[in-house]
This record gives sequence, C-alpha cells and structure tokens, in this order.
Amino acid sequence: MPHEINGFCPSCLKDLPFLHGRRCPGCGGELNGVLELCEKCLHMPPRPWRRAMALLAMRDSGETAIYRLKFGGATVMARALGDLAAPLLNEPEFARSELIVPVPLHYRRQWLRGYNQSELLARMLGKRLAIPCRTPLRRVRPTRRQATLPRAERLKNLSGAFRVKPPDAIAGKRILLVDDVLTTGATLHAAARALLDAGAAEVNVFVAARR
Repeated sequence: MPHEINGFCPSCLKDLPFLHGRRCPGCGGELNGVLELCEKCLHMPPRPWRRAMALLAMRDSGETAIYRLKFGGATVMARALGDLAAPLLNEPEFARSELIVPVPLHYRRQWLRGYNQSELLARMLGKRLAIPCRTPLRRVRPTRRQATLPRAERLKNLSGAFRVKPPDAIAGKRILLVDDVLTTGATLHAAARALLDAGAAEVNVFVAARR
C-alpha cells in the first residue's frame, strides 16, 4: 500500500484541486485580478463575515473527497481534510479565533445521516489549531435541500432557520464558522448572521471546498 500523506496516498494528494494564492474574502476562492473580490462576489450582497478561506475547488477529485466526507459515513476524510486545512488557518485573522462553530444540520437529517460532516471537520480543525469547538448554533426548523434552488430561494428557505442557544456561549467572541461546501453562500450567510445577531464579535468562514 502506498505511503499516506495527510490521509491521502501521494497520487491522490497530487490530484486534489487545491486553491492557491490571493483569496477572495467573500468566498475563499482564488483572486486573479487586482480587485479585492472575485467576479461572483462582486455581484452578491455584502457577506456578514470578515474573511473566508476554502481548501479545494469543488471539481474532480475535490468533489469526490467532499462526497466521501458527506456520505462516506466515516471520520477518515474529516481528519485528512482537517490536516490539510490547518496550515491555511494560521493566518492571523483565522488564528485569533476564540471558538470554532460548525454549520448544523437539522436533527432529523443528522439522525438519518448519522453525523454532521461539518461538525466532524470543525472538531478536527479544533484539535489541530488548539481552538475550542462548540455547537451553540442550532438549525431550529427543517429546510428544503439547497442544491437545486436559486440564490434568492435559498435565502428565503433559510430565513429564521438558525438560532444560537445559549447566546452567551458566543457573546463577544471571534468565531470561525465551518462548513463543507460554499456554493452561493446562502447557508453560511444565514448562519453567520445568526451568530452576529446573538452577539459574536466577528465571524470568519472556512469551507473544505468552493463550488
């Protein structure tokens, strides 16, 4: 068996579509020009978070890795992605986080899946970065699956879906919000807004992949 590096064999690690260079603070994707936001984010409403960071592009072997994280039923991929992501989050704005919070699933969906992939990833990052990981953010009502909805419908679908319990768990703290994938950012927008409305001092975002 080939020697594994961060949970991947050398061949698979080489094939992963890592994102590099300057990053868009809105989505964590690559910036190729002189503007401070990527073209997609320029046409989006302002994000409630300060900065975002993404590890992979959601294509090819990156998409396969995320699929395994979401549906593989094991912690192996969360550990591997956490190991790969930790060095990215040593930048000051992320490293000063006081709490790592995963985007929650509704309890029914988590029961059916058996775990929350974002929480697995967040806990692995917490261990690597020595930052506490907590789950005060709750999804208080079920929502339709986001994948087939346009952005406006996604935002409507998520309105009032998140609540912080108890609010004093995050009051005045700098939060690193963790999710598996950023597509339009609607889920992260609603989650970050709930954290800030509950008294968080600042929210930054990490996602394993940017679509």
